[in-house]
This record gives sequence, C-alpha cells and structure tokens, in this order.
Amino acid sequence: MNNQPRPPPLGQGPAPAPAFLSIIQHNCLGSWNVFLSLFESFKEATTYPLIVFLQDPPVNKAHLLSFNSFKSFFPPVRKPRVATYIHMSFLSTYTVLPRFKGVDDVLPLDISSNEPLFGTAFHSSRIINAYSTNTVDHRVHSVPPDVLFPDLGFPLLVVGDLNIHNPLLDPLGHFSPKEISSSTPYFEKAAESGFALHHPPGEYTRFPLVGKARLSVLDLAFANPPLLTLVKSWEASLPSMGSDHIPITITLAAPSLNQKPPRPRWEDTDWETLDPIIKGFKVPAEPSCPTPPKLDEWMSESLNCLVALLKNTRQCPDLPITPNLGGPPT
Repeated sequence: MNNQPRPPPLGQGPAPAPAFLSIIQHNCLGSWNVFLSLFESFKEATTYPLIVFLQDPPVNKAHLLSFNSFKSFFPPVRKPRVATYIHMSFLSTYTVLPRFKGVDDVLPLDISSNEPLFGTAFHSSRIINAYSTNTVDHRVHSVPPDVLFPDLGFPLLVVGDLNIHNPLLDPLGHFSPKEISSSTPYFEKAAESGFALHHPPGEYTRFPLVGKARLSVLDLAFANPPLLTLVKSWEASLPSMGSDHIPITITLAAPSLNQKPPRPRWEDTDWETLDPIIKGFKVPAEPSCPTPPKLDEWMSESLNCLVALLKNTRQCPDLPITPNLGGPPT
C-alpha cells in the first residue's frame, strides 16, 4: 500500500502544525525522469511541499519509486494510476489514512489530528487524488462525479487530471457536443455540493510535446465550502519537468493568514455627485470584428475612460456628464 522512505532522525519530536501547507500536483506520464526531476527540484526551492499528488506515476512491477523524507500512498493494484506522497514532518503531526473506493484511478486520504486543523474548528479533513481517463469518444470516464464530489461537513480538497473539456475551463476553446455533454455532469455535481474550482479560466496545464493536439486545461483543483477559507493560491508557475503537463502549486493557510483582497471604500463615495455622471457615461462602440485582441483593447479603452472620468470628478465637481470617448474627459 505504501513505500517507506528514510525515517526522520531519532529523538526528533512531532513537528509543529504548519501555518502554510504547500501542495504540488503533477502528471508524470509514467516517467522516472519526470518523477526524479520534480522531487529533485524541491531541494532548490525555498519551501518544500508537504503533499505531492501524482497522476500516472512511474511504476515497475507494482512498486513505486520512493524518495527521501516522503511516504507514498497508492491504490493496492498492480499499476496504480495515482499516488500521493506526504512529507514525514507532516505525518509526525497528523494521522493520514487511505480510503479505497474500489476505483483504481482515485485515492482519498483522511487527515485527522487531536488539535484543530489550520486554525479551523475541524479535526478531520480529506484529500482526493484522481486520474479520470476517458474513452475515445469522451462518453465514459473512469472516475464518476459522485466519487469526486461527496457532500461532507469537513474540509475536502479534490485534485487531479480529470480529462474533461468544457467552455468553463477554456472560454475561447472549441469543444464537440460529446465533450460538453460528458464534462457537464462534473460541474453540475461540484456546484450541487458547493465546490469551487481554483483555476483561472483559460490557463492551460497541458502542452503537447509532439503532434498537433490542442492545448488543454486538464489539471484541476476543487475545494468544498469548509475548505474555501483555507485556499490561499493556485499557481502554474513551476517550470516543466519533462512532462506535457506543468506542475501545479496549491497553497493552504489558516484563515487569519489569508489577506483579504482590497476593496473600494464605498462608504466614502460621494454617490450624489457620481450618480448622474455614471448614468450619463457612454461606453465606446464595440469592435466590428470582435477578436480577442480587439475585445481586450475595447475593454481597456472603456475602463480607462471611466476611471479618468471618476478621477477628474473628485477634483472638479462641475465636470460635464458626457466624456470625450476619444481620450480623457474634457
């Protein structure tokens, strides 16, 4: 069920609960070189991940490669399609138990502690690692939506290469009706259970190494409602390790450590002055050929005109209501 790496030094007590939890997600393409490149890169990083989710890990005679200071968990099959590596310092603080679902492409792990987890009121949480493969015609996936998105009353993080294609992931992409119909149940089930997708739309995670296959958004991460306040960031900023997928970094932090995004001070706004000006503002004409670059240019021009208008209003209460759309308001 797991490979035991070298244990921590004797006499070393339990590690303190981490304030931040760094997580890596990556599809290894079954390659030993990709696996070793990924784990060796942790030695050069300023902070190392405590949990590493792998899809399509390298397997040889039902054995996975071990790595110093990490313990591996994977389904009890001859060739597991998923594996989760957890750092020994994390295991010295938390109890981690696998929950096999009878599906070879998914591995849930329950995390528990005597102390509340990450500044919350919960003593238990769950992480699910999945590699949902599909048939050629995209009709059937190996991991069904109800396995990935259960209704739980404690934090749950779902990560994996789900092989689903949908405009919600890539708004500018082109998808067949079969792809949309097979992927829609995943988003419907996720929404029904309150899961949020932590992935900027259109940010590709798979770049084909050869051929003319399209760029894809395949490597996803979902958080259920109890976990949402803990998700600090999702980033695809690590370099390629030789796979056609790029590594994903997910950071969890106690709610008190997550800085709230800045917001306008609406209570200090002079709405009596601004109301007629905003109502009189006219958006520039839409481009006749709405290509993505032209839409970006049109949106930027509209926003710049409105911002300039509002800035000048603060300095000049007698500013005319209708701005000059060719440049700053006059």
